[in-house]
Amino acid sequence: MGLFGPSLPIDRDEFEWLLACFAWIDQKLSAQGAAEGFTPQLVLPGDAIFTDAATASDLFEAVKHAAGLGRWECRLEKGDARPERLNTGLDTGPFSHSSALGTFSIEGNTPVIRYDPALLKTPDALTATFAHELSHLLIHSLGMPPGGEPLEEHATDCMAVYLGFGVFLANSARNFRQFSDGAMQGWESQASGYLSENALVTTLAIFERRFQTRPETPQALKSYLHPVHRKALRYLDKRHPDVKSDIASIELSEWA
Repeated sequence: MGLFGPSLPIDRDEFEWLLACFAWIDQKLSAQGAAEGFTPQLVLPGDAIFTDAATASDLFEAVKHAAGLGRWECRLEKGDARPERLNTGLDTGPFSHSSALGTFSIEGNTPVIRYDPALLKTPDALTATFAHELSHLLIHSLGMPPGGEPLEEHATDCMAVYLGFGVFLANSARNFRQFSDGAMQGWESQASGYLSENALVTTLAIFERRFQTRPETPQALKSYLHPVHRKALRYLDKRHPDVKSDIASIELSEWA
């Protein structure tokens, strides 16, 4: 708790943008929601629809169905593997990969999503990647989000959370592992997505209060994200007790 009440786990300007992004998605989907099947529901690791998937194609179709995009045309292709770790010549130290885990493009008139085949070893991260790239498909049909083109990728992460995949994105936003490779040893990190872990967890909390979802979320998040989740919920419950109404009242013209 801050000196004058609950504090945010992210910058206030970023929080206000997240609310505006939810408002933008709400408004854009309201006209077509019933027709296209957009009824956001929280999905979690361990849900049978994902664990029963035996191939990348199966998982992709499961994510499409859970996102309400089952009828939308999109081709899935295996992309190139990310490059191997760069040998810096150091004995120990941190390393990072920055290559994309997935890509979205329009080729001819067909949306195409490609994924890094290494993600087959981590189905939850692959699920998060599919959710992000499929959100591109949806945003492509809606136009520019609050803040315009510079924030389009961030809005794509927000859309993936809005469609119910917040736990997957938050858990996959950053991964660390120890490695030993001949004379080299140390830790490497892998980051995915555009919103930070704290921002994704905060967006997830907005989703929970916006849609009044089931209470299993904390147990599904990585343990070190639990305090961030509690902090975000405390702030929302104190400052925005009616998140749905507060989102509906946002004037999006101020973000043009």
